[in-house]
Amino acid sequence: MPDFDVLEPLIDPVNKISFLLDWELTMKCNLDCSYCPSGTYGGHDNSTQHPDLASSLEAIDFMFAYADLYMKYKPQGIKYVVLNIYGGEGLYYPHIEEVLLAVREKYQQYQSCWHLTVTSTTNLILSDKKLASILPYIDEFTVSFHAESQQKQQEQFKKNLLAIKDHGNRVKCIVMMHNHDELFSVCTGMIDWLNTHNIKYLPKQIDSETSNYYQKAQVIWFDKLYGSGIIPQNKQDQDLVDLSETGRSCCGGRSMCENSNQKQKKTWILDNKFKDWSCSVNWFFLFVKQHTKEIFVNKDCKMNFNGNVGAIGHLNS
Repeated sequence: MPDFDVLEPLIDPVNKISFLLDWELTMKCNLDCSYCPSGTYGGHDNSTQHPDLASSLEAIDFMFAYADLYMKYKPQGIKYVVLNIYGGEGLYYPHIEEVLLAVREKYQQYQSCWHLTVTSTTNLILSDKKLASILPYIDEFTVSFHAESQQKQQEQFKKNLLAIKDHGNRVKCIVMMHNHDELFSVCTGMIDWLNTHNIKYLPKQIDSETSNYYQKAQVIWFDKLYGSGIIPQNKQDQDLVDLSETGRSCCGGRSMCENSNQKQKKTWILDNKFKDWSCSVNWFFLFVKQHTKEIFVNKDCKMNFNGNVGAIGHLNS
């Protein structure tokens, strides 16, 4: 158990507290990374079909109505909603242009009530033409770099990143730090490239049964990055360390504070076991899984209102 009683975001005027609509639009992906679990409840499933357009458009109606309900209870200063479209690979969805246009149109009835930001979490491996067609409809991108991708794909990734930056959209790159020596070097090389082009980035540990054990030199690299002593005393002599057992940073790069101590910024939380904690996640998140039409309060924990893991409803019920 952690040695603090309360964990919350650090007050940050740049990263306003918002309500996140996580929309898993499709399970299909144009990559098949070894550390990304496949299957219905994995990170992707290329054996599935893309959801039909009609049901996807209906999901937008539901998500906006759900968010609007919560916004009625929010103070005026935090009536911010973020719609995050992803997958699988959300931009791989064949009707993504129609979906993005519908998002803008359906938001019109709510624009005087709350602010909407449209974002996409994507591997950004798509053609120049497709990227150009969606840029006007996406406010910000969270792109993930995968060292297991082909060299040609990595070059397209860089080209697309520069195109987003030149267009003026906000963008941040999540570098998935592979534990294989050669691929770890590919990741650090990508970080050097991002620094050269002044693009925001966040190195991220991989939480996977096959990829979350990092070599001691790699853990020291993480430790220097976060500057917080992420290697516990009982693991400092180990050659391989499971970082997921020591703690983690916020996936979105947000700084946190413990016990409401806003003067002490935390970028790495040393413990991630919060058994018997009281959680207010439903006031800040909604997760819609389009493939199964399940609705959850959160993508990760999937805790329902009864204290169990499970959906809170379905799109077709």
